[in-house]
Amino acid sequence: MLIFSKSERSFILTLVVLCLVCAGVSYSGKTFSSPNAETVDFEEPRYIVNINTVGIDELERLPGIGPVMAREIISHRDSSGGFKAKEDLKDVKGIGDKKFEKMKDLIIISE
Repeated sequence: MLIFSKSERSFILTLVVLCLVCAGVSYSGKTFSSPNAETVDFEEPRYIVNINTVGIDELERLPGIGPVMAREIISHRDSSGGFKAKEDLKDVKGIGDKKFEKMKDLIIISE
């Protein structure tokens, strides 16, 4: 059996307490979900865009539209005299059925 002096026992006890405190702090940082917890999904804000009047920044708010595609849309709009129907957007190089479907509810047409 090991025999420790009073100061050694105090030191060992201090180490044990310190380890327990550190373990408790580490444990408390973890998150646990309750089986009854409800998940809430937040929808991103939706922007309605008039594709005959907006600029590059507004077009980039549409899903799948970056700066290059926004410039293509504006170039096509300017060269064709504007869009007459939403579906005309599919005439722009790079906008197919899939991309159009993602944005069709976010666009309007007016002069």
